Amino acid sequence: MPKIVITQENINTVLKLILTWEGKLTWGLLCERIARELQVDKVERQSLAAYTAIQKAYSERKEELRTKSHEVQRVSDDVTVEYLKNQVKNLQAEVTLLKNENSKYKERFILWQYNAYLNGVRVSRLDDVADVLNKPLTAVNRAKGG
Repeated sequence: MPKIVITQENINTVLKLILTWEGKLTWGLLCERIARELQVDKVERQSLAAYTAIQKAYSERKEELRTKSHEVQRVSDDVTVEYLKNQVKNLQAEVTLLKNENSKYKERFILWQYNAYLNGVRVSRLDDVADVLNKPLTAVNRAKGG
């Protein structure tokens, strides 16, 4: 049975690594770097691409780097400035991750709220009806008006 390398505990580490990546970004380079970070022998591209969040972050960062490569960057001799720039980049990556996570929670809450309303659920019965609240929204067919 294959060893599970990417878990809920370390997926944020992987996403942060992708969002702060500098230079050429390829699946091979990313897999090597993640393997070093997570202290494992090997990480496969397919196991990373199986996670939608990782695939999306990789694609977006690759596009950013492609457009960014045309811009001229100034390199500072001051180590403190470089350190602070790195800190800002890391914090921006963390903010991006947290905003995405918060957005998913908001979507889930709206789904639960809607399903609770449809099923006449009272606050006192919320624990009893968790399955009902997790039902997906019904598809709307706009062509037929309903």
